[in-house]
Amino acid sequence: MNAPVIVIFGITGDLSKRKLLPALYHLLAQDMLPEETKIVGISRHALDAGELLNSVELCVLEKDNVCDPVGLGRVRNSLQSLQLDPENADDFHKLKELLDSFDGDQPARRLMYMSIPPSAYPPIISNLANAGLNDDRTSLLLEKPFGYDLESAQNLIDLVDTHFQEEHIYRIDHYLDKETAQNLLAFRLHNPIFATIWNAGHIKQVYIRAIEKIGVEGRASFYEQTGALRDFVQSHLIQLLSITMMDIPTDMSSQAIHTSKENFMEQLEPASPGSAVRAQYNGYKDEVNNPGSFVETYARLHLKHTAERWQGTEIILETGKGLDDKRTEVIVEFKEPGEELGNKLTFYIQPDEGIGLDLVVKEPGYENSLGQAALEFDYQSRFSDNQHIDAYERVLLDAVRGDQSLFASKREVLASWHVLDQLMHAWLKDGEGLKHYDLGANTDAIS
Repeated sequence: MNAPVIVIFGITGDLSKRKLLPALYHLLAQDMLPEETKIVGISRHALDAGELLNSVELCVLEKDNVCDPVGLGRVRNSLQSLQLDPENADDFHKLKELLDSFDGDQPARRLMYMSIPPSAYPPIISNLANAGLNDDRTSLLLEKPFGYDLESAQNLIDLVDTHFQEEHIYRIDHYLDKETAQNLLAFRLHNPIFATIWNAGHIKQVYIRAIEKIGVEGRASFYEQTGALRDFVQSHLIQLLSITMMDIPTDMSSQAIHTSKENFMEQLEPASPGSAVRAQYNGYKDEVNNPGSFVETYARLHLKHTAERWQGTEIILETGKGLDDKRTEVIVEFKEPGEELGNKLTFYIQPDEGIGLDLVVKEPGYENSLGQAALEFDYQSRFSDNQHIDAYERVLLDAVRGDQSLFASKREVLASWHVLDQLMHAWLKDGEGLKHYDLGANTDAIS
């Protein structure tokens, strides 16, 4: 692998400090990126790269949070900063001069990581192109959210398409880079005992939820503009749903995977306000200093799919903050053959990654009594000797390798907004139907 150049816009932001820099440290320390990799941190203000690293917990991915001195030296040697005004076109020519200076006998691959709000994209994308930083060796990595509704998403796509080719655009959804999320497709592809029953004739319900104990915790401004529907459902949950229910791709190429996901998403019916629940935890208004806020911190949707294969299967997406548990999971519930007990297949995505299968068995004794038995495995115990890759490590490594399989295409983005647009605009009008719950509540008490 040739040594890449990774340019991070928003190097001093929360995402960069908590996720990107620790991921880059680990990749360099484990020789998963070449030692000659260059990291350029972009900031509006003068910045000392050494001081920045001293303010970051780089080794959160390491055992006991202890840094490897060699790896630490590599990331310090790789990182330098550049002061840049996003509105100043001349500054982007300075960036190009710096990046050109890194080229040796072979031009380096360049990744432009937008660790900034989408509202800040336009001048940066335009000035990158004007400076000639949109050629075939330059890729654009975009963090969610991709717009705030269907119209704005289309506008953002149009802006990016004006300056960059689709094959050089990486729309990040880090949930798809978690091990269990990736295993969803591998599980379906390589376990043929499930292939013939993966349809409405056998599957009663697909239930995907991502709930957290924490509240908005310092993200008041972001959350007031976003809410649970935009923050989690539009990206993470609909992406997980597509991986769970889409047709198996014709092959495992990036294009074939995206085509299957796109076809699935585009056949989802738009969510109806009448089949959705929204709620807000008590105390949220004080946290965001807005007594009139009706932004939802909890959302539960019931969706329908128009494909004959899935007609009759219930689809439920649920997410919320300030609840009694931290859990992200995909639950596939099979139809019971005339009994109260049935089979349930669960993909545990976080905090403990694994897979569980509930089976019906005869209980010990003289009577023919049936009970439930669980078969489970978790990644930590089964693959304890194997390297467990953090989601953002895989995001960066896949982008360096040019693998778009686990990134969202523009058709996927537009399809997911199409599903939610009607519901979201209905919720934006007023607080009608908004429920309230106490911190630490169980989801059953809300919906």
